Amino acid sequence: MKTCRFFAGAFLLLAVPILAQETESTPATSQWRFRTRLELRGNYRNSNEEKFQLRTKFPPDFLPIGQQFGFEETVNQGSHIELSVVQARLDAEYGHLFAAHAQIHAIDKYRRNPTSEDKKFDADELYLRLGPKPDILDRPDGTSFFIQAGKFPHMERQPIRMLESYGLAATSFNRFEDVGFMGGGSIGRNLYWRVTATTGNPLFFRDANALAGDNGIKALMQKNPNPHLKSGFPILYNAETEGYTLRTDHVQVGEGIGYRWQRGDQSAGFDVIGFHYRRELADREQLTGTFYGGDIDLLNGPEGFGVSLPISGRKKEEWGGRFYGEWRDLTLIAQYTKQTVAGLHRAGHEVELGYKFNFAAGPSVAGESALQSLQPVVRWSGLTNTFRAAANKQYPAPSVWWPWTKVDYGVRIGFARNVDLTFERARHNVGAPRKLDLGETLVTLRIRI
Repeated sequence: MKTCRFFAGAFLLLAVPILAQETESTPATSQWRFRTRLELRGNYRNSNEEKFQLRTKFPPDFLPIGQQFGFEETVNQGSHIELSVVQARLDAEYGHLFAAHAQIHAIDKYRRNPTSEDKKFDADELYLRLGPKPDILDRPDGTSFFIQAGKFPHMERQPIRMLESYGLAATSFNRFEDVGFMGGGSIGRNLYWRVTATTGNPLFFRDANALAGDNGIKALMQKNPNPHLKSGFPILYNAETEGYTLRTDHVQVGEGIGYRWQRGDQSAGFDVIGFHYRRELADREQLTGTFYGGDIDLLNGPEGFGVSLPISGRKKEEWGGRFYGEWRDLTLIAQYTKQTVAGLHRAGHEVELGYKFNFAAGPSVAGESALQSLQPVVRWSGLTNTFRAAANKQYPAPSVWWPWTKVDYGVRIGFARNVDLTFERARHNVGAPRKLDLGETLVTLRIRI
C-alpha cells in the first residue's frame, strides 16, 4: 500500500502543471476514443536437440538417475503445435490530453518470465498518460510535454516487429517492460527527449530461442529431478519486473534524446534515439516461477558451490542507440547496447531489414482479396562478453559468456481480415568449446479481432 500511495501521489503532483499547460494553450475539442483488440497466436515449433556437458560438480541427488554430469540442453526439442498467446488490448483517449492503455495476456507461452511456472495471466503494459506522445514517425504540431505512469516499454525498444522471434540484443536488454514514471516531450516538431524513474528490470538468464527454459523450478528441488522442460542455453537478460508500482529501493534512472523526421507524403522517414540507464543491483531479486534469485544472487551462482562469476561492485549501467527507418515499403531497424553489471561488461547489436510487397490476389473474403501482402525479413544480431577469460568455468551456465551470433530469416504473409502467417528460421553461431546446432523453426498464425 505504501508504494501504491507513493505512485498515485507522485503522478498527480506531476500531472497538475501539464494539465494546466494543455488546457490553457490547446483547448480540448476532441471526443473520447475507445479501441479494443483481441489477438490469438498459434505456433508450429521445431527445435534442434542439443546438449553441452557442464563442469559444475553437482551432488548425485541433483541429477537424473544414472546421470553423472549436468548439461545445458535444448528446452523442448522436436516438433510441437501450441497456442502461444491470447491477448487483449484496451485503449481510451481524450484528444491529446489523456490516454489509458492496458495490454493483458493469458497463456503467452513464449513470454513466460523467467520459467514456464511464471504467471499465466498478466498485464504486459498498463499505464496512464497526460499530454501527447506521438507514435513512431508521427510528429506533434509543436513543442509538447507528457508524463506517463505505470508499466510501459523501454524508450528505445523497436516500434514494430516484423518477425515473431526476437534478436539477441532485444532479448538481452529491452524485450520486457519496466514499471515507474516517464516524462518527456518535443522541442519543436522533430527533436524529442525522455527521462525515466523506474523499478529496473531484474537481471536473470533465459534461452535465446522461443522458450525461456526452466531454471530454478520446484521440480528441481526433488531428489534426482528430470523435468520435462530443460535449462536451454541461457544468456543474461533484463527480465520482467514484478508488480505494477514503482519500488524505491534501487530506482533506475534513464535519459534519452531523439530526432524524428518524415516526408510530407509519408513515403519516407526515420527515428533515432540515444539512451542511458543506471541503477544499483540488489543482493537478490525474487522472481515468480524460480527459486533462483535475480541480480547479484544469480551472478554468484548456487549457494555453497563457490562458482561465482568475477563480479565487483553492484553498478548496472546501459547506454546505446536505436534507429528506425522507412522508405516506401522498406523498413530498417538497428540497435546497439553496451552494458555493465557488477563489473561484467558485454554488448549487443542487431540489424533487421524487411520489404513489404502489397497486392490483392486470390478469392474474395468478405469483400477483400484473400492475399494482401508478402514481407520477407532478415535479422542479424550478436552478443560479445569481455569477461569470458576470467569466468569461473564451473559456473552452471557457461553460455552466458560465449560470444554469440544469431541470424533469423523469414517471411510474413498477410491475409484478409487481419490474419497473417509468419515462417521463420533461426541459426546460431556460438563460441562454445565445441560446435552446437541450436537452430529453430517457428511458424506463427496470428489472428487480430
